[in-house]
Amino acid sequence: MFSKGNKESKTDTNPNIGNFVPPSSTDTDIDIEKSSVPIPDNVMDKEQIQTVKLVEKISSILSPYFIVIVGLYLSDDSFLIGFVLIVIGILSLLKISLQDIVALIEKAKNSIGGKDS
Repeated sequence: MFSKGNKESKTDTNPNIGNFVPPSSTDTDIDIEKSSVPIPDNVMDKEQIQTVKLVEKISSILSPYFIVIVGLYLSDDSFLIGFVLIVIGILSLLKISLQDIVALIEKAKNSIGGKDS
């Protein structure tokens, strides 16, 4: 690739291509139908469900880190956008939801206002 060898254009030629005879499609279709064992739908569904659960777990672990990294990268160009992404990523890492934040604000309002509700 980086050598100073032959500078002529290289063409991919295979001398065996001319002798290649593709198998007839009817023979292979019949062989596949005879040799394959049908997989029950419930087994396939269980495998797909397990795969989806695994992908969701991996995504829930990696996405907050990705958000924080993107926020750190963008904080040089746009401080506000970077700061917001960093805060969102950290809150996601700490498993703090919007309902938790609203409840905390309500608790702060009640303690400042002196009203116990």
